[in-house]
Amino acid sequence: MTSAKKDMAQYVANKSMITVKAAIAVVNDQGHILLQERADDGLWYMPLGVMKPGEMLEDTAYRELWEETGLTAEVMIFERLLSGPDFKREYPSGDEEYYVIGLFRAQGILYSELNYSSMQEGPMRFFALNEIPELSPVTARVLSDYLDLTELN
Repeated sequence: MTSAKKDMAQYVANKSMITVKAAIAVVNDQGHILLQERADDGLWYMPLGVMKPGEMLEDTAYRELWEETGLTAEVMIFERLLSGPDFKREYPSGDEEYYVIGLFRAQGILYSELNYSSMQEGPMRFFALNEIPELSPVTARVLSDYLDLTELN
């Protein structure tokens, strides 16, 4: 770490920050939900990503769906805004990151445009609700709100 970064760290270490994200629920005709496995922790996630400065949250949802899965949607339907103590990440430094997540439901998925070279994460597939694999904590919380399920794991 450079000395400039060390100097900066003394001011930002052990701080809280807020990150705005978009989560996308992709459900097929059988009612199965699309999840993607991450190589780093082996857990399954729904498409989810950070809003860029100046970007509308709906545009974040379209962009993240494409970047993470290679899929596009005709319409993103805003479902709800999620926040609170269940949407928190703690870092080894003691820093805390709180998420504010706009949950969208993708409609009109265009499978013909599937482009695996654009995917940033690992394998993905649709799961029936009674076959949900081990989820990341944030995805489990988002899906439980979305599906009104109390326990997914």
